[in-house]
Amino acid sequence: MVIEVVPARLYALAGVLDAASARVAQVGATGDGAGVGGPLGPVVAGFGETVAAAGGCLAGELAWLRSAVATAADSWQQLDGELLAGRGTAVPR
Repeated sequence: MVIEVVPARLYALAGVLDAASARVAQVGATGDGAGVGGPLGPVVAGFGETVAAAGGCLAGELAWLRSAVATAADSWQQLDGELLAGRGTAVPR
């Protein structure tokens, strides 16, 4: 079986993961429930804290995955550059 790895597509995926990580990191800052009064105020505030914690965890995981994908792309790009060229051709550096 042959698996085609295109470094440019992996770099594009890393960019998408980076943007998603940045967006998810903003989730916790969107609402803290401070404007909600009455008996629901503490519940909404607790929910906001939970969402912020989950958003922080997800942002960290997406950032780690972006790093892993970019590292894989770097590795494949380096491997492509190290392969022997056919007779009469040059290897780009």
